[in-house]
Amino acid sequence: MAMHDPAEKSLIRMELRRFAAHCDNQEGLIQRADTLRELARLANIPLPYRLAEQHEAKDLQRHLRLAAEERARDLIQERIDLCMRADPDHRDKIKSQMFEDWTNLTGHLGHLRPWAKIRFDQAEQGGGLGL
Repeated sequence: MAMHDPAEKSLIRMELRRFAAHCDNQEGLIQRADTLRELARLANIPLPYRLAEQHEAKDLQRHLRLAAEERARDLIQERIDLCMRADPDHRDKIKSQMFEDWTNLTGHLGHLRPWAKIRFDQAEQGGGLGL
């Protein structure tokens, strides 16, 4: 790739603008996502080949992954709070659904599985709310 070629630089800038627009769209979808499966799918956005060496594109990708991680943490905490407030009869069902949902934390969100388990254990030991 000839980096000193003005046409090539123009193509890279155009591709970078297109990728930035795509990332903005994905971030909006991430903010509206209501399941961990959907979040894992939306957070997995590959870099186009032309932008593999561009720091701006890597920063956009990293920002998108951080937004997905923050939303996943919010969803996990909401489910834990719901489980702790539920009747003891329904708590086991919600708990099993929660653990099943956590299996969808893959790829860039995989490190949230142990975090979610720790948060759940803390909520159980602490009586539930206020964490």
